[in-house]
Amino acid sequence: MTQSAEVISVSKDNKEALVCPLVTNACLSCKETCSRRGKPFAASNSKALEIKTGDLVLLAASKKAEAVQALLSLLIPAAGAAASFFAASPISQALWQKAASEGFKAFCVLLGILIPSAAVMALSRFKIRPSKPYIEKIF
Repeated sequence: MTQSAEVISVSKDNKEALVCPLVTNACLSCKETCSRRGKPFAASNSKALEIKTGDLVLLAASKKAEAVQALLSLLIPAAGAAASFFAASPISQALWQKAASEGFKAFCVLLGILIPSAAVMALSRFKIRPSKPYIEKIF
């Protein structure tokens, strides 16, 4: 992940900065120089670059954080879908004493995707604190 941002403020020890992302990829064919601002957030300055308020910087995320995000957001819902597919027949036998229909299996697969996806989204919004992006370079 790389993202351009503008530095809003810098900590006294120059190890962290409050940055505002610039969303410029929304209109790639546009020739105007406008850009939309995102919500400000903190970024670390682990390379000890000489940054100051108003600088345009390039942000990057750690590869480990990206791998964890991919595992959580892709593998957990996929595993939930597969598990719910195989659980559909025993559930149908227990509830209605008959074999699971294709519609019931599809319903179970949808639940198996949606419930873990909602749980991952809720955890990422409220509980899990990912590592901060870091400032890669100054433009």
